[in-house]
Amino acid sequence: MIVGARYRIWQFGRLISARMPSDSLAEIKKVLPPPLFELFIHMRPSDQFHSYCVRQMLIERGHTHPDLLSAALLHDVGKAKMPLMIWERVLIVLGFKFFRHRAIQLGRRHPTPLTRSFVVAVQHPAWGADMVNAAGGSPVLVELIKRHQDKIESKDELSEMLYALQEADNLN
Repeated sequence: MIVGARYRIWQFGRLISARMPSDSLAEIKKVLPPPLFELFIHMRPSDQFHSYCVRQMLIERGHTHPDLLSAALLHDVGKAKMPLMIWERVLIVLGFKFFRHRAIQLGRRHPTPLTRSFVVAVQHPAWGADMVNAAGGSPVLVELIKRHQDKIESKDELSEMLYALQEADNLN
């Protein structure tokens, strides 16, 4: 519990303070096609920074698949559909920690002022996949974004990429 609490405090601090370095945006602009870069720049600065860190970790670990590296940058793009306040993000963490099953149930509903944060937490992968698909993302990229929170049950190339994405996402 202590390690989890320390991580959440670190994560919260980064949420309110971290921003993308300007040279990093130029780097991302080179690797994402213009329609996908447009999606990226509409994400919250803290989500951009998080996604950039996920991509950097994958690169440091030797991953080179272009769809995986693009998925790292865009896996949370669905959150841009319904941006959350900091307190709503805290509510998500607490809800999933203490009432996981109920939080998932609430997240599958239509958003209301009381369920909105859980709806974003549960539905943003599907929203993001739809957004990336509409912007011309490859089928593999769309699938990685759509399934980036799913439990991995098979052992194929896509599942290996999902595992790497999830691991880097959870560490950032």
